[in-house]
Amino acid sequence: MNAPPPLPRTGFVTVLGRISLLLAVLVLAGSLLQAVFALLLSDDTVARFAAHPAMPPAGAWMLEQRRLLSLLGLALAVLFLASSWGLLRRLEWARWGFIGFLVASAALNFASLPLAGQFFDGMVGMFPAEFLDTPDGREFLAQMKFNRAVSLATATLTSLAFAALHGYVAWKLCTPEVRAEFGRTGQD
Repeated sequence: MNAPPPLPRTGFVTVLGRISLLLAVLVLAGSLLQAVFALLLSDDTVARFAAHPAMPPAGAWMLEQRRLLSLLGLALAVLFLASSWGLLRRLEWARWGFIGFLVASAALNFASLPLAGQFFDGMVGMFPAEFLDTPDGREFLAQMKFNRAVSLATATLTSLAFAALHGYVAWKLCTPEVRAEFGRTGQD
């Protein structure tokens, strides 16, 4: 008996897998660096930063949970690396995992939009009310209001662009010709 000929492979999956693999290695390196900093940052230093009046509560919480968050980042980086490698190997679980990463990152882009406003609120909150009542303070407030609007518009447009790109890639990974490449053992 002759084995059936291998299914044709699209360049799309190969290029996507290679780019993703490179990105995954960079994310893993960044996550390792972040984990090292999280371990080196003492609890006393974190307590001083967290106690600062200008520190938003979310920032203080992130500093206090730095080790757990860096471990979570490492785990996600390893999963993304595995998914990227599996994508190159045309493994079905990796295709679905990669689609999951696309959807999750697009959703996180939109979920992070309110942080732009909180950032500018924190910047304004660092200045005393006496300063904000002066002509220079009012000019500063007007500039912060403008910067906030521009940042929110830019972040929204960027989120929309990435959502469109991620949506296209996810759709392409679900097309019949690309799906036909997956589900094998990866041994060919």
